Amino acid sequence: MIDLLTSAMIWGRTLDAGTSLLLVALGGYLCVRSGVFNIALEGTMISSCFAAVACSFWAVNWGFGVLGAVATGVAVTAVLAVLCVYLQADVLLVGLAVNLFGLGATPLLLQWAFDIRGGFTSPEVRPLPHLDVPGVEAVPWLGDVVSGRSLLTYLAWLLTAAVTIWLGHTRSGMALRAAGLREEIAAASGVPVRRIRATALLIGGALMGLGGAQLALGDVAQFSEGMTSGRGFVALAMVLIAARRVWTLLPLSIGFAVFDVVGLSLQSAGLWSELTYVLPYAAALAILLLARLWSRRRLPVTASA
Repeated sequence: MIDLLTSAMIWGRTLDAGTSLLLVALGGYLCVRSGVFNIALEGTMISSCFAAVACSFWAVNWGFGVLGAVATGVAVTAVLAVLCVYLQADVLLVGLAVNLFGLGATPLLLQWAFDIRGGFTSPEVRPLPHLDVPGVEAVPWLGDVVSGRSLLTYLAWLLTAAVTIWLGHTRSGMALRAAGLREEIAAASGVPVRRIRATALLIGGALMGLGGAQLALGDVAQFSEGMTSGRGFVALAMVLIAARRVWTLLPLSIGFAVFDVVGLSLQSAGLWSELTYVLPYAAALAILLLARLWSRRRLPVTASA
């Protein structure tokens, strides 16, 4: 077990696996901080996975696959923006409908587009490029972990830093937080709440699309029915755990990905597949509970202060 947890290969795979979680969680985080509790992360992610593989196959180019995934994520959240922000529909019901639609429609699209069921892969589906980091690749162990990751992995790290700085230190970021905290006060102060929320949904959809592209094209370029396996819900749990600390999404994504990757490795070693499958979700529930207990513990101190 110790050898497994110190394996450079395991931690390298963990960083790649955590990228899709991180990108989707970043998208969901922007939605929640703007005041829209978007639960449609799973449906948006699986739709983007299909679009990434289909566009990469038809164009024989990974770049078009990423663009297709991003466009799909934006299109899905545009529906949410129209229904929930402008038409005032119930965001939970619409989000549930999007999740069910994404999980149900992608198998039908798979059969319609490729005349196949279950999954699709082809040499013409181009995977994401993996980049070597100069100077780091030669460092023992660290080079094997950090260098050679997919392009979107490094982009996700930069985006996490950019979103953290933007929300905390720019006027537009503060306006987004104001729209999510006190809608009436923000509107009275001249903040265009609806426009900010719609924009946050669209940007969030683009980030979720990137997460879907990473999952579908990052390691093995393929699409399979239900390939997200609840990752959208894990990303939603990450958003709830992070609360107002967006930077914590990065260590959270790595932590949940560790459970996933180690679970798969233990499964190949003979551990029950059912047990390894529930490890990430059990970890999400445990961390949510601990975060809730910690917040309740700090509440009297904050109140007395």
